Amino acid sequence: MIDSLKNMLSDSDFGLEELLPDLSGLEALLTTVLRWAVVLGPLCLLGMGLWLFLAAPKEANHKAGYRTFWGMSSVESWQFTQRAAGLVWTALGLGLTIAMALRVNGYRDLEYEAAIWSAIEALGLELVLILASIVAVNIAVFVAFDRKGYRRRRKRR
Repeated sequence: MIDSLKNMLSDSDFGLEELLPDLSGLEALLTTVLRWAVVLGPLCLLGMGLWLFLAAPKEANHKAGYRTFWGMSSVESWQFTQRAAGLVWTALGLGLTIAMALRVNGYRDLEYEAAIWSAIEALGLELVLILASIVAVNIAVFVAFDRKGYRRRRKRR
Protein backbone atom coordinates (compact mmCIF):
# COMPACT_ATOMS: atom_id res chain seq x y z
CA MET A 1 0.00 0.00 0.00
CA ILE A 2 2.81 2.41 0.90
CA ASP A 3 4.68 1.42 -2.26
CA SER A 4 1.65 2.14 -4.44
CA LEU A 5 1.28 5.55 -2.75
CA LYS A 6 4.95 6.30 -3.39
CA ASN A 7 4.60 5.26 -7.03
CA MET A 8 1.58 7.49 -7.43
CA LEU A 9 3.39 10.45 -5.88
CA SER A 10 6.55 9.83 -7.91
CA ASP A 11 4.60 10.51 -11.07
CA SER A 12 4.03 14.07 -9.95
CA ASP A 13 6.44 16.85 -10.85
CA PHE A 14 6.83 18.07 -7.27
CA GLY A 15 8.87 15.17 -5.78
CA LEU A 16 6.31 14.43 -3.07
CA GLU A 17 7.40 10.79 -2.67
CA GLU A 18 10.39 11.92 -0.64
CA LEU A 19 8.07 13.47 1.95
CA LEU A 20 6.69 10.05 2.91
CA PRO A 21 8.60 8.37 5.75
CA ASP A 22 10.10 4.91 5.43
CA LEU A 23 7.46 2.64 6.97
CA SER A 24 8.98 -0.76 6.18
CA GLY A 25 9.71 -1.44 9.86
CA LEU A 26 6.17 -0.46 10.81
CA GLU A 27 4.73 -3.44 8.97
CA ALA A 28 6.77 -5.88 11.08
CA LEU A 29 5.76 -4.05 14.26
CA LEU A 30 2.11 -4.10 13.24
CA THR A 31 2.24 -7.82 12.55
CA THR A 32 3.77 -8.44 15.98
CA VAL A 33 1.11 -6.32 17.70
CA LEU A 34 -1.64 -8.16 15.81
CA ARG A 35 -0.22 -11.52 16.84
CA TRP A 36 -0.20 -10.54 20.50
CA ALA A 37 -3.69 -9.03 20.28
CA VAL A 38 -5.12 -12.24 18.87
CA VAL A 39 -3.38 -14.57 21.34
CA LEU A 40 -3.65 -12.43 24.48
CA GLY A 41 -7.45 -12.76 24.78
CA PRO A 42 -7.48 -16.56 24.90
CA LEU A 43 -4.55 -16.56 27.33
CA CYS A 44 -6.48 -14.25 29.67
CA LEU A 45 -9.58 -16.43 29.30
CA LEU A 46 -7.50 -19.50 30.15
CA GLY A 47 -6.07 -17.78 33.23
CA MET A 48 -9.49 -16.61 34.43
CA GLY A 49 -10.91 -20.08 33.88
CA LEU A 50 -8.14 -21.74 35.87
CA TRP A 51 -8.56 -19.20 38.66
CA LEU A 52 -12.34 -19.76 38.82
CA PHE A 53 -11.96 -23.52 38.68
CA LEU A 54 -9.15 -23.86 41.22
CA ALA A 55 -9.19 -20.83 43.54
CA ALA A 56 -12.47 -18.94 43.27
CA PRO A 57 -13.91 -17.33 46.42
CA LYS A 58 -15.80 -19.88 48.51
CA GLU A 59 -18.74 -17.61 49.29
CA ALA A 60 -20.71 -15.17 47.18
CA ASN A 61 -19.39 -11.63 47.14
CA HIS A 62 -19.67 -8.55 44.98
CA LYS A 63 -15.94 -8.16 44.27
CA ALA A 64 -14.54 -11.32 42.71
CA GLY A 65 -15.92 -14.34 40.93
CA TYR A 66 -18.47 -15.08 38.24
CA ARG A 67 -21.60 -13.36 39.48
CA THR A 68 -25.14 -14.17 38.34
CA PHE A 69 -28.46 -13.64 40.06
CA TRP A 70 -29.00 -17.36 40.59
CA GLY A 71 -25.36 -17.99 41.40
CA MET A 72 -25.33 -15.53 44.30
CA SER A 73 -28.46 -16.96 45.94
CA SER A 74 -26.71 -19.59 48.05
CA VAL A 75 -23.27 -20.97 48.78
CA GLU A 76 -24.03 -24.15 46.84
CA SER A 77 -25.20 -22.25 43.76
CA TRP A 78 -22.18 -19.91 44.03
CA GLN A 79 -19.73 -22.81 44.08
CA PHE A 80 -21.54 -24.52 41.21
CA THR A 81 -21.39 -21.30 39.17
CA GLN A 82 -17.66 -20.84 39.80
CA ARG A 83 -16.86 -24.44 38.85
CA ALA A 84 -19.04 -24.31 35.73
CA ALA A 85 -17.61 -20.99 34.54
CA GLY A 86 -14.07 -22.15 35.38
CA LEU A 87 -14.47 -25.39 33.48
CA VAL A 88 -16.03 -23.74 30.41
CA TRP A 89 -13.54 -20.86 30.30
CA THR A 90 -10.53 -23.14 30.85
CA ALA A 91 -11.58 -25.43 28.03
CA LEU A 92 -12.45 -22.53 25.73
CA GLY A 93 -9.28 -20.63 26.63
CA LEU A 94 -7.08 -23.66 25.98
CA GLY A 95 -8.78 -24.43 22.67
CA LEU A 96 -8.69 -20.82 21.50
CA THR A 97 -5.06 -20.39 22.57
CA ILE A 98 -4.00 -23.36 20.47
CA ALA A 99 -6.19 -22.37 17.50
CA MET A 100 -5.14 -18.72 17.53
CA ALA A 101 -1.45 -19.58 17.97
CA LEU A 102 -1.67 -21.71 14.84
CA ARG A 103 -3.55 -18.95 13.04
CA VAL A 104 -1.12 -16.14 13.86
CA ASN A 105 1.82 -18.32 12.89
CA GLY A 106 0.90 -17.63 9.28
CA TYR A 107 0.79 -13.85 9.68
CA ARG A 108 4.42 -13.57 8.58
CA ASP A 109 3.48 -14.85 5.15
CA LEU A 110 0.55 -12.46 4.72
CA GLU A 111 0.69 -8.89 3.56
CA TYR A 112 -0.01 -6.63 6.48
CA GLU A 113 -3.46 -5.61 5.20
CA ALA A 114 -4.48 -9.26 4.97
CA ALA A 115 -3.03 -9.82 8.45
CA ILE A 116 -5.15 -6.95 9.79
CA TRP A 117 -8.34 -8.45 8.37
CA SER A 118 -7.39 -11.90 9.61
CA ALA A 119 -6.82 -10.47 13.11
CA ILE A 120 -10.19 -8.69 13.02
CA GLU A 121 -11.89 -11.97 12.04
CA ALA A 122 -10.06 -13.82 14.81
CA LEU A 123 -10.98 -11.24 17.45
CA GLY A 124 -14.60 -11.32 16.29
CA LEU A 125 -14.67 -15.10 16.56
CA GLU A 126 -13.17 -14.92 20.05
CA LEU A 127 -15.80 -12.39 21.12
CA VAL A 128 -18.68 -14.51 19.80
CA LEU A 129 -17.37 -17.65 21.52
CA ILE A 130 -16.85 -15.84 24.83
CA LEU A 131 -20.39 -14.42 24.72
CA ALA A 132 -21.74 -17.90 23.90
CA SER A 133 -19.86 -19.34 26.89
CA ILE A 134 -21.35 -16.70 29.18
CA VAL A 135 -24.84 -17.54 27.97
CA ALA A 136 -24.17 -21.27 28.40
CA VAL A 137 -22.98 -20.87 32.00
CA ASN A 138 -25.95 -18.67 32.86
CA ILE A 139 -28.38 -21.20 31.38
CA ALA A 140 -26.68 -24.05 33.27
CA VAL A 141 -27.04 -22.19 36.58
CA PHE A 142 -30.64 -21.22 35.80
CA VAL A 143 -31.53 -24.84 35.03
CA ALA A 144 -29.77 -26.21 38.13
CA PHE A 145 -30.99 -23.69 40.75
CA ASP A 146 -34.11 -21.69 41.50
CA ARG A 147 -34.08 -18.01 42.41
CA LYS A 148 -33.72 -18.75 46.13
CA GLY A 149 -30.57 -20.81 45.56
CA TYR A 150 -32.10 -24.26 46.04
CA ARG A 151 -31.31 -27.05 43.62
CA ARG A 152 -34.17 -27.75 41.28
CA ARG A 153 -35.50 -31.23 41.72
CA ARG A 154 -36.21 -33.35 38.73
CA LYS A 155 -39.71 -34.73 38.56
CA ARG A 156 -39.81 -38.47 38.80
CA ARG A 157 -42.21 -40.28 36.54
